[in-house]
Amino acid sequence: MSFFVDESHGLFNFISTRNRARQFDFLEMSYVVSNYAAGLEIDSEFISTLNAYATRYISMQPGRHRRHYNVKVGDHTPSDWSLVPEEMEMFIDVLHDNWSRWSPPEVAAYALWGVNHVHPFCDGNGRTARALCYYVLCQKIGQWLPGRLTVLEQIRTDHRAHHCEILQRMHDARARPDMMTDLTEMAALIDSLVVTQIYTHHTEQAAEIAAAAGAAPTN
Repeated sequence: MSFFVDESHGLFNFISTRNRARQFDFLEMSYVVSNYAAGLEIDSEFISTLNAYATRYISMQPGRHRRHYNVKVGDHTPSDWSLVPEEMEMFIDVLHDNWSRWSPPEVAAYALWGVNHVHPFCDGNGRTARALCYYVLCQKIGQWLPGRLTVLEQIRTDHRAHHCEILQRMHDARARPDMMTDLTEMAALIDSLVVTQIYTHHTEQAAEIAAAAGAAPTN
């Protein structure tokens, strides 16, 4: 697909917002299907699909790995483009190998870091990483977490700079050549965001119930 809308165009924010909504719907649907199908394996194709939803019409190559060029993201320099397929497979293998022993925040922290570290796509790596982070978090917990103020949304809006600082420390701590790093700090952040999501959901529910009760007619 050669058509895309540049970030400076007035349509960009409209498309980006719709893409996030479509990506989130796909995440929830995948969670439901994975329970029905006794587990939906997280593989490179699934992660590429997340990226395609996030970058449709705002990337030259939605869902496709970067080829023939390298990138620098802040103070992080991802590996050469030729190593992207290999590093993505290493990342997915580590995720699967440690699934049973890692806690939900640790699994989510690793997913968030891995995609950002490899930076496999032309655009939308952060959006893809956050989506995968939320999906594996819910998978590991065994529940599609309720609430509008999701962990995914909190990272995107209220904790963008903070989580980027943690990511950089995780990049620096990678135990090369293995695709491993220190998950402690990011896992703690994600754990706190889960608490915020659940607390906010229950608070909003209580407010809605109270409002409904106040509006109900009395005899």
